This record gives sequence, structure tokens and C-alpha cells, in this order.
Amino acid sequence: MTAMDASTSGRRGRSTSIGALVLRRAGSGLLTVWLISVLVFLAVHVLPGNAAIGLLGRDTNQLALHALTKQLGLDRSLPYQYWHWVTGFVTGKWGDSLVSPQPVSALVMRHVANTAVLTLFTMLITVPLAIVVGTWCAVRNGKAFDNGVSMVTLCLSAIPGFAIGVLVIYLLATNVLHVLPAASTLDPTASVWTQLKFVVAPMIAVVLSTVPYPLRMVRASMIDVLQSDFVMMARLKGLPERRVIFRHALRNGLGPMVQSLTLTLVFLTGGIVVVETVFSYPGVGYALVQAVNERDVPVVQTLVVLIALACVLINLISDLAVIAVTPRLRSRS
Repeated sequence: MTAMDASTSGRRGRSTSIGALVLRRAGSGLLTVWLISVLVFLAVHVLPGNAAIGLLGRDTNQLALHALTKQLGLDRSLPYQYWHWVTGFVTGKWGDSLVSPQPVSALVMRHVANTAVLTLFTMLITVPLAIVVGTWCAVRNGKAFDNGVSMVTLCLSAIPGFAIGVLVIYLLATNVLHVLPAASTLDPTASVWTQLKFVVAPMIAVVLSTVPYPLRMVRASMIDVLQSDFVMMARLKGLPERRVIFRHALRNGLGPMVQSLTLTLVFLTGGIVVVETVFSYPGVGYALVQAVNERDVPVVQTLVVLIALACVLINLISDLAVIAVTPRLRSRS
């Protein structure tokens, strides 16, 4: 076998391995989403009372209650209700909200769009900030700048998200500066892009809550890489320090960086419930809390499954990105 044939065979083998990895991860991700759909369906239906009572009130007559229960399909068996719901979800028929007179798809997509905008601006600030500051802390390891940043990130990690939100409101929206609105009361009839002033305050709170973890991960990864043999060899060859950092160290430290930033994005996908609630920002988290309080079963089920799908997809993309930026993982795949 010639060297060219061996190289071609190796590339085919790596492509097959990566394809098999994608299929395995996608299969396990879909299984996870299905299990989550079953759990959230059972959790919603084992709660005391039912949606019909929540809609009509406890003082309603039994005839109206029976009619609405039958209309909503709540008199059917749980397996039938689950099958009816999950097949409708897969085919895009998410039903109607039990509280708001509109389809679940329209209601959910509006909240998804709001959270997507908040997440976009948060990541546009968090990613460069974590990479630049984390890399500089690694370069200045043990110096005053590194110690100061470590202390600040440790303090931010220890403060709950709702407390950071309240602090942002106090400093920027009420008693001190009063430059931002305290509540993100978006107009549901207008696009969020025309109301960006309501996004700034929750974005600041989310950035302060999320940036410590990826920043510390970038710092730790870069410290490890800067102490490696190939970086020491590059320095012994007399290469400029800037080239050593950006051409050698930073490139080889991308794997842990991608993983930490992906975990941050997963958190932003469904974990900013507290911040959205503090600012009354009408995103996915805020909508989920309201739907649970109002027993709006179709909205709760749809939001939870969409969040699970987003997390699975982000983790799958993260795995592929880590393989793409890590040479030794590509050679093993």
C-alpha cells in the first residue's frame, strides 16, 4: 500500500469514526429528550387538581367542569394523552394555550425569540471577555492583576443570580444612576430588536452571573498549556511572546475553552429563569414559571422539551467543535 493510499484510508477511517460518534450522541440525545418528555408529562399530571378547575375556578358547576374536562381530553387515559401530545409535538401541532387565547407555537416562539436575543448579546460579551481576560490572567499568573480578577470572579460565583439582578436594578435602575428601566416590560406587539433598552439590564446581570466559570476555565487551560514542553521549546527558539501565546498556546487550549463556553450556553438556554423573573423579562424562563403557576399544561410541556432539545443540540455541536480544534482527538477519532 502506498503512502497516499494509507493517508486516504486513514481519512476515511476518521470520517467513519466521527460519523459513528455523531450518530451515537444524537441517538443518546434523542433518548434523553424522550425520557424528559415522559417525566415532565407525568409531573404535570400528578399535581393535585387539573387544568379544567384552574380555568373555570373551584366554584364552577360540575356540568361545565365535566364538559371542559372532556373537551381538553383530560378524561382519557394517561398513555392516550401522552401519545396524543407527543405525536402532535413531533408534527408541529402544539395545540392551544389553556390560559392565553392563542396557539402554543405563537406564544412559545415569541418568548424563545426574546431569550435568543438576550443570549446572543450575553455571549457576544462573555466569550471575548472570558478568552481575553482569562488568557491575560494566565500570562500574568500570580501577579496583582491575576489575583484581583480571581477574587472578583470568586465573589461573583458566590452571589446568587437573583441577588446580582437586584444589585443591578439598585445601581443602574433606581437609587444610584437610574439610567436603565428596572423592569423589562416588552411590548408583545413589537419586535424585541426595537426595544433593546429593556435587554441591557438583564444582560448585565446574566453576564456577571455566567462569566466567572468560563473565565476560570480559560485561565486554567492556558496556564496548563503555557507550562507544556512545546511552548517552552518555542520560547527557547526565541519566538516573540505574542506569537507563542496566540500561535501555539491559545490554539492548543481551545478544547477546554469550547467546552466551558458551551456549558455556559447550555445554562443560558434554560437556566436564566431567576434573572428573567427578577426583571420580568418575557423570555423562556419567565414564561415557564408563569405557565407552571397557571397550570398551562401545553405550554409547560412544550417549553421543557424545547429546552431539552436545545441542550442536546448544543452539546452535540460542542463535541464536534472540541474534536475539530483538538489535534490529538482528531487522530483518535
